[in-house]
Amino acid sequence: MVALDYATLAEVEAYAGIDFSDGIGPTDDQIASFITDASRLVDSYAGRQLAGTTTHEEFHDSTFKMRHLVLKHRPIVSITSVQEVHSNGNLVDLVEGRNRDGVHDWWLEDEEAGIIRFHHRVGLNTEQFFKVTYVSGATTAPIEAKMATIMLVIRRAARAALNDENCTERIKEMWRPLLADTEKDYREMLERVRRMSYSSVAVFGTAGGL
Repeated sequence: MVALDYATLAEVEAYAGIDFSDGIGPTDDQIASFITDASRLVDSYAGRQLAGTTTHEEFHDSTFKMRHLVLKHRPIVSITSVQEVHSNGNLVDLVEGRNRDGVHDWWLEDEEAGIIRFHHRVGLNTEQFFKVTYVSGATTAPIEAKMATIMLVIRRAARAALNDENCTERIKEMWRPLLADTEKDYREMLERVRRMSYSSVAVFGTAGGL
């Protein structure tokens, strides 16, 4: 998966109230690199990538009379297939659908929680596991991730300017308040991002997912 940046140059400039093309700090190309670095740092705080989509092949141990699965990577964009893996190695496709008509086997109940439910008992012929192929992810980052990225970029740009011996004192005076003003807010945004880490999902008293 190609990782996404969680902010744009224009958004950083709008928040800071500056135009980097005026030569009052890092160049536009440097800021673009800062944005990418900050976005990945935000991901590290969350313990996962917060935006972008990726395809997974996930295996779940079977249990007798199994009625649900909880997928690890969320939110779910789409399910490609749910298959029983029999003891002889054969893969048997289970049929998606919400009708309890004897034809449909499973449906995706909750995209955010990653819960797949089965209409009937499954695993009767499955001595090993299930294989689920699916796509997860989000097209845009949460606002907390965007704001944390913007403030991390501004703080890095401010430090670069303040440590630049060729930077004039007038320009440094512009950057000092931005560095100070973002101190509390960027920590708060990163703490909110940290709370976005995956947690187990309870399904009728059963913990699943991680």
